[in-house]
Amino acid sequence: AESKPAAKPAPVEDPNTLAAMAMEAMLAGDLARYEELNKRLEKVQAKIAQSAAASAKDANADAAARLLAAHDGDLGADGSRVRVLEEVDASGRSKAMRASVQTTSVRTKGRNKRGTANAVPGKGAELTGYYEDDNVTLQDLMKRERVEGVQDYDSNFAKHILKKGNKFEQLGEDEDEAYALGWYEHADKKMDDKRRADKQRKQEVQDKRRIQINLENCTRCMESKKFGRKDAIISSAQHTYLCMDGMNQCILPGQVFIAPMEHLPATTELDETVWTEIRNYQKCLVRYFESENPPRGVIFAESAVHRVSRDKALLGAGPHTCVIAYPVEYALMEEARAFWKKALDEAECEFTTQHKKVIETDVKGGVRAKVPKGFPYVHVDFAMGGGYAHVVDDAHDFPRDFIQHTVAGMCELTILDRAYATRDDYRAAVQTFKKRFVNEGFDWAQALRPEE
Repeated sequence: AESKPAAKPAPVEDPNTLAAMAMEAMLAGDLARYEELNKRLEKVQAKIAQSAAASAKDANADAAARLLAAHDGDLGADGSRVRVLEEVDASGRSKAMRASVQTTSVRTKGRNKRGTANAVPGKGAELTGYYEDDNVTLQDLMKRERVEGVQDYDSNFAKHILKKGNKFEQLGEDEDEAYALGWYEHADKKMDDKRRADKQRKQEVQDKRRIQINLENCTRCMESKKFGRKDAIISSAQHTYLCMDGMNQCILPGQVFIAPMEHLPATTELDETVWTEIRNYQKCLVRYFESENPPRGVIFAESAVHRVSRDKALLGAGPHTCVIAYPVEYALMEEARAFWKKALDEAECEFTTQHKKVIETDVKGGVRAKVPKGFPYVHVDFAMGGGYAHVVDDAHDFPRDFIQHTVAGMCELTILDRAYATRDDYRAAVQTFKKRFVNEGFDWAQALRPEE
């Protein structure tokens, strides 16, 4: 029997042609033909959509197959798929990317193993100065700056002076500063790849140990060995916690503080989520103290004066910030603003202060909207109704207990007065505060916890 030739598929009509024909029929007043062409157009569009979906599905299947084939070597001994995570430094930058933009001196081999970054023309046959220290183009320098950031040239210069010691000589009036540009370059540039890799490895081990030591010595990090406030914690959220202040620091009954769980030096450095949790606790405390009999107002104060460098802060150094809540009598709240404004105005010498001494903060943004990151400051807020901030010029001589002493003076107390005379009184006050704060519905974080 002869085999019949396979039937050819019917050609797909052009949707644009059908649409044009339907438009002509409608303009001519032939509604029957218009309806017929519209139905044919809908069928053609449906076939095209199905064909496109099938093609996309096949393409995704081919891509997935290629991806699995490319990662067949990532299977472990037990058949599980292994993924290699890229290493990052303390600033979150890729170590491989940083290594790709680092360059050393072109003369780190041979006799002059430290390069020619500090070479002076005329002192040596091949030494022609800083500009021949590398063969990096301008595009390479721009790429390095985008990846690594801008160097701290002042710090590099200070390290160079300390290394030279008594042998350091400043340039004379007739000497060109271009020959001293190597003083401002980082010392890693004058090492070969092997020495630099060894130094980075040792630095990473030292940084890890330093992070562990710093966090273990912090009295406000909950994972620290020196955190002795577990019984004094009133409430805890996802990123922050509310705790009764230490017995030796409480000058007023019910004095508590709000602290982030992450070790950070100031509230200006916090993420928006953490800041929102702190504001929620502040609202709860305002309601809590207003419901007392007699009602009390609350002053929120933060001291972020003694800061450390950015590199040390990444290693967990420096103080752990907190916002202390001082409950005071309502009569004192009326004169508290004038008292604190005068105290902040006289906090430092008027001849050394180069900026506005007292900065007003509003209800919405608080200190974060007025003081930039990295600035040392003192901030007080009056029951979330706005307050005052003061940027500290001389952090070294600024009193560490400025806020505590100012509150004591406002309440006509001495700096030696304390709210609780014995340890038993302190523990009883913690339990009473916690019971009322949680059971009477003031704890906003209670809704986040699963019901037992």
